[in-house]
Amino acid sequence: MITIENLTFRYNGSLVHALQNVNMQINSGEFVLISGKSGSGKTSLCRVINGLIPHFHGGMISGTVNVDGLSPIDTSPGIMSTKVGMVFQDPENQLVTSDAGHEICFGMENLAFPHDLITERLENVLEMLDISHLRNRPFREMSGGEKQRVAIASVLALRPEVLILDEPTSELDPEGYNKILSCLHFLNRELGLTVIVVEHRLDRFIEYADRLIVIEDGQIILDCPARLAMAEHGDCLQSCGIGLPPVVQLHQKLKERGALLASVPLSVDEASRVFKEVFNKPLSIITDNNGVTGSVPAVEMDGVSFYYSKGIKAIDNVTLRIDRGEFVALMGCNASGKTTLVKLANGLISPDTGTIKILGQNASNNTVAELAASVGVVFQNPGDHLFTDTVEDEIAFGLKLRGLSAGQIMERVNAMLCRFNLEHCHGRSPHDLSMGEKQRLALASIMAYNPPVLLLDEPDRGSEERARQYLISMLGDYSSTGNTVIMVTHDVELVAGFAGRVIMMDKGKIIFDGDKHEVLPESMLYSPQINRLVKRYKHQGVSSKFLTADEVVNAIK
Repeated sequence: MITIENLTFRYNGSLVHALQNVNMQINSGEFVLISGKSGSGKTSLCRVINGLIPHFHGGMISGTVNVDGLSPIDTSPGIMSTKVGMVFQDPENQLVTSDAGHEICFGMENLAFPHDLITERLENVLEMLDISHLRNRPFREMSGGEKQRVAIASVLALRPEVLILDEPTSELDPEGYNKILSCLHFLNRELGLTVIVVEHRLDRFIEYADRLIVIEDGQIILDCPARLAMAEHGDCLQSCGIGLPPVVQLHQKLKERGALLASVPLSVDEASRVFKEVFNKPLSIITDNNGVTGSVPAVEMDGVSFYYSKGIKAIDNVTLRIDRGEFVALMGCNASGKTTLVKLANGLISPDTGTIKILGQNASNNTVAELAASVGVVFQNPGDHLFTDTVEDEIAFGLKLRGLSAGQIMERVNAMLCRFNLEHCHGRSPHDLSMGEKQRLALASIMAYNPPVLLLDEPDRGSEERARQYLISMLGDYSSTGNTVIMVTHDVELVAGFAGRVIMMDKGKIIFDGDKHEVLPESMLYSPQINRLVKRYKHQGVSSKFLTADEVVNAIK
């Protein structure tokens, strides 16, 4: 189906090759998972397969590429779109119409599909991805996750022979990405569609994948069956910043302690059989209570409600208090009100009812600019932040507004470049960076001026495991000095490892608020992989509060 020989590619204006001497073959009907750290060349490889490189992005390319008899290098992207469908990492870069219905039909209309076929496929993908309720909703009223599902639907409607998805679940809540996984599994196994997924989070896809391909500095350094990769190449994956699934981590850690275990599990179902003897007796969790750490309120909301146009209530009578020094995870399904709550906290929008206090002061008495000195916000889409010509200018912008001297600004900019591993981006345009690099730059531009309250909306999106862990460590250090960190995320595994307090939202309301060991086990959708495993052994006295592999290992004598 896909054959690549001696492929080398370099973007115009770059001295570094994005791809170097790539050789690979993907057979018809395979499910291939591609991973590697940000900027390693994963997205560039996908762009070559569907013809966007070199036809849209330009650059210097050599080697041969064959996709079902066509050469993407010599064939127009329009013709290639009938063979290869691609869902981009950022849905904003893919949506060209005003609402979901028109977006899904757009590609089919441009390819002159018959009207009856367009109607049939529209209904089919709306139902398949459970987004019928979004058919006529404008994109400006959708969450990032809802936009992502529409983008996936618009590509699936074309029924390509090869489907490429670049970080397809990065903005989806657990229910949303479970639906995507089920859909991809059906298309691959039942209809024979060739599926290529670029993903940092192996736990979401590894059980479905036939192969795992790892790219480092534009070269393929690992290409083998998925189970073999988990069993024998864990060190290689971790050295590339790729996190192992929690059940694989548990298998690895217990084997290191001498446990005799069967083959490495790729799913919770497999793990329940592999670890049967481990959980054959009572096991209690040992935890450090790292919940509320402060006593001075940082963010207070009392009876806050907010309505969007057409009477849609996005926030419904929310009352909460978050103290100085807390590190809080804000979770909930797409469109549950999380991002709206963030916008209320920093004054971008004003509540229709209720009051908001920031550091003891009524937020309604301050302008957005005045609040920005106390409340820094990193939005879900880093493109909403980045507007200057260079990476350095982006970090310096907020410092200039606050009157720092040129010497102070230079010192702070250099420190942020180092702190966020962006030294290699010196002098580059922010818009030429990878998604993970853009996320880090957006965060650096806010943290440069040390706001006492930091709000982050999906800051780990597009980041590999090593970058995610570094981010969390840095945010933990930031909160330990008395600053408040509120992080919106769908990443239950990340929350299981770092959070003390979890606030769960649904339909604009707070439905759970408490310690992570109390909140996450109570949620069917937001239960981490290890928690779903231990719940199968409750009848044998195993605590249902375990959230991570380390917690299990630490509890075993």
